[in-house]
Amino acid sequence: MNKAEKILKSKGIRPTEMRLAIYKYLKRKFYAVTLKEIEMAFIKKSDDNKTADRTTIYRTLKLFQEKGVVHQIDVGTAIAKYALSDEKDLDMHLHFHCTHCGNTFCLSNKVSRDSLPDKYKVADVNLVLKGVCTKCLKREKRK
Repeated sequence: MNKAEKILKSKGIRPTEMRLAIYKYLKRKFYAVTLKEIEMAFIKKSDDNKTADRTTIYRTLKLFQEKGVVHQIDVGTAIAKYALSDEKDLDMHLHFHCTHCGNTFCLSNKVSRDSLPDKYKVADVNLVLKGVCTKCLKREKRK
């Protein structure tokens, strides 16, 4: 059993071929991806072997989200993005959305649960910083 299978099983997810493929795809990405990007990677094209439909991909993402494998990021563009979750502190971190390239990155900066009000139960956290990423800044300097 490989690492991806172990992670999915530890979350109570049956590791089907498609679930493993989507997990591995997200693992390779260094930025959050949209449902459309995932669909483009997996929906069958006439001359390749990719076999998934939109419903399978969407259900897999929803299952991953429910089980804490991925988290959804709302950057204010009306298009949700998905990234793998940190096993320790699911959604308690910052995100950075680049206004040039449109990529959204999970940052290592964590929000401490101790800083949250005692008499409130937090259901969701969405902390997004917007600006220009280092890659785009380097491109601008070259011009």
